[in-house]
Amino acid sequence: MEKAHNNSKIAQGLAACVMIVGIMVMCGWIFDIGILKSILPMWVTMKFSTALCFLISGITIISIARMKKYPGLAQISLSMTTMLLMLFMASLFLSSFLGMRTGIEELFIKETQEAIRTTVPGRPSLGTMINFILIAIAGIAAMFRWAQLKVFLMFIGRALMVIGGIAVFGYVLNLPPLYYAFEGLSTAMACHTALLFMIIGMSLIFLSSKD
Repeated sequence: MEKAHNNSKIAQGLAACVMIVGIMVMCGWIFDIGILKSILPMWVTMKFSTALCFLISGITIISIARMKKYPGLAQISLSMTTMLLMLFMASLFLSSFLGMRTGIEELFIKETQEAIRTTVPGRPSLGTMINFILIAIAGIAAMFRWAQLKVFLMFIGRALMVIGGIAVFGYVLNLPPLYYAFEGLSTAMACHTALLFMIIGMSLIFLSSKD
């Protein structure tokens, strides 16, 4: 029981860290602080929509962790966060292949056309979209108490860590395709985006072993 409680606390702590970074990046866009947007000038920026979705994802993880203790509030929270994540990222994902803009890309902040390794200003990478959709699915699974939820959370957690880890490896080796930079199709995944996905992946893995 104590181990389960500790795992839940760790997961919530990791989620809180992700939320804080997401808020910092949003502030970077609002106040034009380059180091918060892209860490290094020659690296791709974390898009504003991505930072916002990290904030929403953190709330999702905390809601999953508190599902047993506060089931009513957690259900309400998860219904809102999963809907937002799905709405944002599924729309952007489809628009990437249909060659159109949804308006979500520049709904909050407008990015310049010259943005580094960016196919459409404001649009995150395909890897980013897939990961947020996976996080939304994890929230839906928790909300409806799917069978084998722990195994499911473990699987999604590992998937997030692998997708994020490949991108980090790509930055280390300076191989753009590894961080999902495909000209005309996918914006590159920002380095701190990849790291945050790895942290969220770890939080889901801790949640999968909390009971």
